[in-house]
Amino acid sequence: MCATEINMESIASIEKGQKVKGMESKLKKNIWRLIIITIAGSMIYGLPYFRSYLYDAYLETYNLTNTQMGTFGSIFGIMGACSYLFGGVVADIVKPRILMAVSLITSGVAGLIHLGKPSYGMLVIIYLIWGFTTLFAFWPSLLKSLRSMANPEEQSKAYGFMDGGRGIVNAIHASLLVVIFNALGKGVNDRAGINGVILFYAVSVIILGVLIFLFLKDEDVDDSVKTEEEDGKFSFKDIGAVVKLPVVWILSAILLCSYNMNMLYWYFTPYATATMGMAASAGAMITVLAQYVRPIACFSGGIAADKIGRANLMYVTFGMMLFVTLVLIFFKGMSSTTFIIVSIICYFGMYAAYSLVFSMLEESGVPAKIGGTAIGLICTIGYLPEVICPFMAGKLLDAYGNDGYHKIFLYLAVMMVIGIVMLTVYKKYIAVYKANIAAAEAEE
Repeated sequence: MCATEINMESIASIEKGQKVKGMESKLKKNIWRLIIITIAGSMIYGLPYFRSYLYDAYLETYNLTNTQMGTFGSIFGIMGACSYLFGGVVADIVKPRILMAVSLITSGVAGLIHLGKPSYGMLVIIYLIWGFTTLFAFWPSLLKSLRSMANPEEQSKAYGFMDGGRGIVNAIHASLLVVIFNALGKGVNDRAGINGVILFYAVSVIILGVLIFLFLKDEDVDDSVKTEEEDGKFSFKDIGAVVKLPVVWILSAILLCSYNMNMLYWYFTPYATATMGMAASAGAMITVLAQYVRPIACFSGGIAADKIGRANLMYVTFGMMLFVTLVLIFFKGMSSTTFIIVSIICYFGMYAAYSLVFSMLEESGVPAKIGGTAIGLICTIGYLPEVICPFMAGKLLDAYGNDGYHKIFLYLAVMMVIGIVMLTVYKKYIAVYKANIAAAEAEE
């Protein structure tokens, strides 16, 4: 099946679904299901990423170097790169309820293993497990479920609300993380504080896994309007169909450029404490602040994207992130207040852009039947910064000290420029695609 045939069939299925559903909001009907997967989609990543909030304490507790800390992120990313594509394929075969439940419970069990006194080698194994469990099945199946919970014209809202909701949940559990760490550690026993945080996340995700398995029925996330495509069983030949879709590769490149910021903004905290003299607690708030900006950016971004166009809004978000990186490169002596303002601008652009790439699948004609596989391929390429950025940043900081931050910001600026170029390619592709659809309809 060629790319044009896939797109034509997708448009037909979308039009058919709209005729049947009319103006009824499918998203409103599925709101409680959206809330469940949103909470799960936030909490499951608390385990592999909590170390970034407690960077210095984690570093000292386990006697790690910056490079070793970066290695954990890269290990997590490598497993993700290997898992996303196959996880997407599995998401097209196995029910999302089962995949998400297994991922949550297994992630929690790995967290319980972390409660001992793990060596560096054991930590490597734990992060390998987290990379597999949280990325292999969970994320592609969550995104496929989310897509089926909204009408085609509600896709940006669905992804924006889900990611904005994750931001709210992130802000809550990030604040609880600090409370738990301070209460148990009491400033003298970092290990006790860290174990308290791990136990909190491990128990939470295990409970969520059980709840999803019991209450998120398979029919809850199936499209209410079935097309011939969606009724057919998945075939591994569909992988070839996905690979032949140019838009999948374009969206992969856009996500890759944008996601570099998602991986490297964590270094704003050590940058603030190392180069600007901020206290550790104030520096930590720079990173936590992102989770408070996230819901505003995602909610407003999702609504605006459905009104002015997803690619048009993405131009704005990439422009904001590029502006911030240029300020960080050329204005080293800024005040703490200025840095906080710049960080907020960065977070707004970063999170407004984050979920929009997946909402573009609908307007670009990727069929729902192979949506999981398409998402898997996009994630495999788009999330490569998870492999590259942590290790690269750790090496740069160990090798160049504070000058390493300048090199990190230069790298980000280049990625933002490339992202803007790829958005232009995407807009031209969509213009040609829509023209072909219009021409085909005119011939009928």
